[in-house]
Amino acid sequence: MNYKTMLLAGAALLISSQAMAAQDITGAFAVPGKGQISSDTSIGMTRAKSKFTAPGFSRSRADDGLYAKEFIEYGVTDQFSVNAGIMNEFDKEGHYNNDHNFMYNVGAKYNTRKDDVLLQAAVNYTTSDPHDYYGKRSLRNDRGNKWQKDLGLDLKAGLDLGNGITPYIVYSIDSVIDDNHRPLEQSISAGIHKFTGKWALDGAVRYEWDKNNKDRFEKNSTEWWLDASADYYLKDNVVIGVYGSYLMDSKDKSDGIAKYHDSTTYELGLHVKFLF
Repeated sequence: MNYKTMLLAGAALLISSQAMAAQDITGAFAVPGKGQISSDTSIGMTRAKSKFTAPGFSRSRADDGLYAKEFIEYGVTDQFSVNAGIMNEFDKEGHYNNDHNFMYNVGAKYNTRKDDVLLQAAVNYTTSDPHDYYGKRSLRNDRGNKWQKDLGLDLKAGLDLGNGITPYIVYSIDSVIDDNHRPLEQSISAGIHKFTGKWALDGAVRYEWDKNNKDRFEKNSTEWWLDASADYYLKDNVVIGVYGSYLMDSKDKSDGIAKYHDSTTYELGLHVKFLF
């Protein structure tokens, strides 16, 4: 092998490794490639203040939460993936009477692309055991000790503008399918993702609304959220990051007599993601 051939081979290897390093595993449409597995481990805290008012009565309440979760995804093809996750919410304030408040979920994602237009559909099934989650102080009397079941659908569309910039929009719908009241939660998010090769930044505005027409305690309500995250690539396949959400505005939940108002609600978390 002569000197010129060695230079060309070295340049090809460098270009190949740079292309591999440029893979964005944190993007809004990121899924593992065929045969690959991603692991996303996170720990976070929540803070929520709420106010309850009724004729002749008013009460304010602050709740602090702490949780840990693991999310694993497997690429069946380069476009289709399946996933599973587990989350535990730690009982810091004695609301559940235990620290074993587990939730489990399974789901699938499918990506497709038309020129620079990105599309993704995702389904999620989440379940938890109310007896385990609330301990002896279970409030889920309408379901007894049955497992609670949630079914959700996410539809996402984005535009690859090049230079690592991807604006996107997401519509989500979720419902507790075994609840007598059948609450229906929906949201629309509009955001933008920027990937630099070493950093990935994400910001979005989210509008949520729910319908609880059969629940005498909660009728329709609306909320505006701000979501943001920042990730740093330790290696091509290892990412650490921070994320957060902040409630900017909410409309009262009311049953005609009592009113519920949420304020100063936020979530902060840390996570690490691996791609194998």
